[in-house]
Amino acid sequence: MNFTLQDILGAALAFCLFPLVIVFPGYVFGWLFDLFDFRLRQPFVRLAIGLALSFAVSPIVLYLTSSLISFNFALLTLGGFALAFTVIAFRQKYALTADAKLFLWVGAAWSAFAILSLINIQWTDQLYLSVTSFDQTTRVAVIEAMTRTGVPPVNPSYYPGHAVSLTFLYYFWYILCSMVDALGGNYVDARASLNASSAWSGIGLMAVVALYLRQRNANGTGSTARLSRIGISLLAISGLDIFPALFLMWRTGLVIGSVDVWNTWIPSWTASNLWVPHHVAALVAGLSAMMLAQSARGKPPSRQYLILGMAGLGFASAFGLSVYVMFVFAAFWGIWLVILFFHRGERGLVLPMLVAGLIALTLSIPFLMGLFQGSGGASGGQFPIIFEIRSFLQLESFVKDWAPFARSLVMLTLLPVNYIMELGFFFIAALVWFTSRSKADIRSNPFYLAEVILLGVVLVIGSCLRSTLITSNDLGWRAWLPGQFILLVWGVDVLDKLLSSQASVSSMSDETIKTKRLIFVFMMIGSLTSVMDAVLLRTAWPMMTGVETTRKYYSARLAYDYLRDHVPSDIITQNNPLNYVDRPSGLYGTHQMVISDRTAYGVPFDQFNTLVDEVGVLFTAKNPSDWQLVDDICRTHSIDLLIFENTDPIWASIPFLETQRTPLYQNPSYALFACGD
Repeated sequence: MNFTLQDILGAALAFCLFPLVIVFPGYVFGWLFDLFDFRLRQPFVRLAIGLALSFAVSPIVLYLTSSLISFNFALLTLGGFALAFTVIAFRQKYALTADAKLFLWVGAAWSAFAILSLINIQWTDQLYLSVTSFDQTTRVAVIEAMTRTGVPPVNPSYYPGHAVSLTFLYYFWYILCSMVDALGGNYVDARASLNASSAWSGIGLMAVVALYLRQRNANGTGSTARLSRIGISLLAISGLDIFPALFLMWRTGLVIGSVDVWNTWIPSWTASNLWVPHHVAALVAGLSAMMLAQSARGKPPSRQYLILGMAGLGFASAFGLSVYVMFVFAAFWGIWLVILFFHRGERGLVLPMLVAGLIALTLSIPFLMGLFQGSGGASGGQFPIIFEIRSFLQLESFVKDWAPFARSLVMLTLLPVNYIMELGFFFIAALVWFTSRSKADIRSNPFYLAEVILLGVVLVIGSCLRSTLITSNDLGWRAWLPGQFILLVWGVDVLDKLLSSQASVSSMSDETIKTKRLIFVFMMIGSLTSVMDAVLLRTAWPMMTGVETTRKYYSARLAYDYLRDHVPSDIITQNNPLNYVDRPSGLYGTHQMVISDRTAYGVPFDQFNTLVDEVGVLFTAKNPSDWQLVDDICRTHSIDLLIFENTDPIWASIPFLETQRTPLYQNPSYALFACGD
């Protein structure tokens, strides 16, 4: 079957299975505990609440059940949620309003777009990948290993003579994907479930936008449906990156894979969902917990503890979904607690909020223990978070040799320019929103106060700290997700006021007219930036790699599909470990390897390098006289099957080696040979 059709069908089936993990559990919790007045809501709103709550409860529930009991027990738990959902929802009449139908169509259009953006496109004997495959290489491998070995998964690319659990990673989102992978049987694989998860992270984001605006403006005069339409529409708006991205391509003559590569990233919502759905899921989980805290205001103490207990589940989930996003929420929660303590009318929430934090910490202990156990050498001995002013990347080459203080001063001075370029419309909307509110107005409105605190925390962390575990500043990139959400909400306020104003242009001040025009110009540029980014993510791969590479990926998928279909799952395979970031092995592999860099999280550097050197000899040897040395090395490292590529030095000797041993499979770019025992 055509690989494109396979991918579409697999992702579509995975999409249809995802409600088992991302809708039903939250729906049941919402009904049981009447969260957000669940039982009084219309059926369609109940589904939205169930979706948002599932991001808060499913990851931690499935992690605890699968890791402390068993993977199969977690699947049975999902069956229980599905049965309970059926019983609860059976009596509901789902008559859809015009707004509900519109939201369904938007969700369907987004899902189709997301899946088509991520799948492999086959054209004759060529395979075109999405640029997101750079990151999917690791994530697909983790999901596949989880389905095959349980939670936490065995590291699929590190086998120093025995299986090693992969724990130095926030992997809760992959548990959900693995459950869908397992439920889909032979029709859904790890890559299909990950692709479908990006569609659902986007739908979850839309749901939390609508629910937050509904809760925030419950006593307002405006239509919550209208505000939701504006908010969801703003998810298609990005910054001003289109200009530097076009200039960069013109100056270098090269195609780039994303509009964000010119600077330290604040990705568009589209890019975040396609690249990192787990970080978006952490945002939704954290926002759900934040909304639960707001909904507990004015309730009896026992009710507050119940609601904030559910918020604790949300934070535990967020921690396992994205340590960086949860780092922001943890700092925000602590500062919010202190401010509420000094606000006499709000002190009643302080103790329940402390209990929520304690519950989150307690439930996260098994995951935390795994993180500490698997930390060997990952950051080179450096503290994982350091002080560093956010970089304006285009100036790094000029200031890299400057004294740290001078460099920091330059970057600090340029922060406003940095954020104007990255945030665009939302930067202007924030200025308009903030200048139109008095301090008394912000202090008296619990939502405004929380939003200002959260944005302030994001601004400090995203501007002054960076992560060191990998070369990229993941903390600086992901810390802005909560800030982007707050700016989106403020953008809704600004746009709603502009669009609903009945004043004629002639009665407006010159300053107001200029602001209005600037806002709509920035919105148009932001829309074009999002469109350009989506186009690049889908089309840049063949232009960056060339025809030979697309043909090789087609051959790679054929070879790895043969492995999947004809080689037992307990066989240990090995490709050339010197081929760093080997994407086919991560995207299509289904077997354990002895060493590879695709999931080298927590692997000590010395052990990694030793195994690479010892195993790499199998692929760099030239003109071997027979299979004896190869078999000896395979036996030493428990390797059962070798995956040779046409770029390996030993490839020239394949015709000779074939005279002594018939390959299990061979095509123009790949050859599979048994070895060792």
